[in-house]
Amino acid sequence: MKKLLARIFGAPQTQGAPEGALRLSSARFPRALYVIGDVHGRLDLLEALEQKIAAHAGMVDETVWVVLIGDMVDRGPSSAQVLEHVIKPSQYGFRRLCLSGNHEQAMLEAFESAEAMEWWCRFGGIETLGSYGISVSQLDPAARSWETNRSILESYIPHEHVKFLSGLPVMIEVPGYVLVHAGLRPGVALKDQSDQDFRWYRHDPADDKAETDYCVVHGHTIVETPIVTPTRIAIDTGAYASGRLTAVCLRTGQEPIIIEQSGPSQHN
Repeated sequence: MKKLLARIFGAPQTQGAPEGALRLSSARFPRALYVIGDVHGRLDLLEALEQKIAAHAGMVDETVWVVLIGDMVDRGPSSAQVLEHVIKPSQYGFRRLCLSGNHEQAMLEAFESAEAMEWWCRFGGIETLGSYGISVSQLDPAARSWETNRSILESYIPHEHVKFLSGLPVMIEVPGYVLVHAGLRPGVALKDQSDQDFRWYRHDPADDKAETDYCVVHGHTIVETPIVTPTRIAIDTGAYASGRLTAVCLRTGQEPIIIEQSGPSQHN
C-alpha cells in the first residue's frame, strides 16, 4: 500500500508525532474524482453506487479515482464485508482510496484497552462485531478480562483488516480541493490541522464564510441533502439509517455533480 501511495502522491507526509497519520497531496488532478460519503457498514449501497459511478465515468481506468471519505465501519450491518470489499482492487478498474474517520479510529483503539472497547461498542461497534460473527455475550467488557476480550477480537477480525485501517490517510489534497472525513477548523492553516480535527471536527455553518483557496469535501455531519458551495461539499446523508449513500463527482473546470444510491433504510 505504501509503495502504491508513493507512486501516486510522491512521499506521503505525516504531521506531529511519528505515529501521525498519512496526509496525501497530488499536484495533478485525476481525470475524474468521485468522493463517497460515510458508508457505515452498508455494503449493499456501496456496491450499487460504485456501479453507478463506473457507468457515469464512461471509460474507467486508474485516472478515475474513487475516494471513500471515512466511517466505512460501525452502525450498519456489514462493516467486515465493506472492509473486505475496499481492500480488494475495484472490479471496474478505477483507483479506490480510503480515508480514516473517527469510527475507524475507535475500532483500532478498541484493541488497546477494555475502556476503549466498551466505548466503541456504545459508539456503533456492536454492529461491527456482529458482522465478524462476534456476539455481545462472547465479548463483555464487564465480565471478562481484557486479555480474553482482546484475544477474541484478534481471532475473529483479520489482521489484514487491522493493518489496512492502521495505514489509512486522514487527508487527500488535490488542486482546488481538500478531502477529509470531518472538516477543517476555520482560521487554521492546513498544515496545522491535527489528525483529530480531520476525524472529529463538527462543522459549523458559520465556517462557510471563511475565505480559503480550496473547497473542503467532508462527511461526518449528517445532512438531509448534500451541501455544495464554493468552499464546502458535505456528503454524509446518513446511509446506515436513511438508506441513501451519496457521492460527488469532481472534474477540473466543471461544476460538482451529485450521484446518489438509495436502498432500504435501517433505523436503529
